[in-house]
Amino acid sequence: MTNARQIADIFETIAPIPSGIAGDELGFIHGNPEQEVRGIGCMWIATTQSITAAAQAGLNTIICHEGLWMPPQQSPWYDGPAAGEIHSNRVRKELLERYGMVVYRSHSNWDALRGDGVPDQAVAALGIDGLRETARQKFFSVQELPDPRSVEWLVERMRAGLGFSDCRVFGERARKVRRFAFLIGGFGENQFHMPQAARDLGAEAILIGEMSEFIVIACLEMGLPVVESLHSMSETPAIRRQAQLLAARLPDLPVRFIPSGAAAM
Repeated sequence: MTNARQIADIFETIAPIPSGIAGDELGFIHGNPEQEVRGIGCMWIATTQSITAAAQAGLNTIICHEGLWMPPQQSPWYDGPAAGEIHSNRVRKELLERYGMVVYRSHSNWDALRGDGVPDQAVAALGIDGLRETARQKFFSVQELPDPRSVEWLVERMRAGLGFSDCRVFGERARKVRRFAFLIGGFGENQFHMPQAARDLGAEAILIGEMSEFIVIACLEMGLPVVESLHSMSETPAIRRQAQLLAARLPDLPVRFIPSGAAAM
């Protein structure tokens, strides 16, 4: 019998919790870690759709990247639901309990993982031959193309590589650039000065997972064109890779990548 805690121990040999950000929500967030594991579903976020898909595949353990619950909010701008009445939380909890699911969260430790983690897998998914890394911080790198290419060319690589056709573009599509940075996930929404840090390391264009218009404006003021995909789509390549790595280490257990996020619903 293999229980969920044993799976976590194996997982953490790949992405140790201390490699993430202090205070980040990492580890078990729902269910009994001593429960026997029948199969593992790796997903970007545990939604009603992805929880149901995992259960239908006979899996009772979830490894998710994003948090499980919508946070309560008290706001002077509107009258919203009480904490116990948030619809998404209620229906997700009902499904998790119905199917006896254990949920483990891997977030900043998978973002920090070199090679197989989110930033490097997002770049790899673009399928660009001859890229050369010219600079790096912990959660992003600056990549140099073998020769100058247009922003429109980068858009097409992003669409094809991520499988998401609705990328948005801000700035000159025809402009040719040599170096770019891919700021995955919510970095284009919540890390206000990461684009400037990338520019200072040589980036001439920014690819992002999710955007704040305020950050995009700052990019354009710095002369950086911006291409936006979707938070989940920029991080999905690394979740696929996560499932592959775990499957190789757990040959006697089913391990599946489960699509999730808005584009999967």
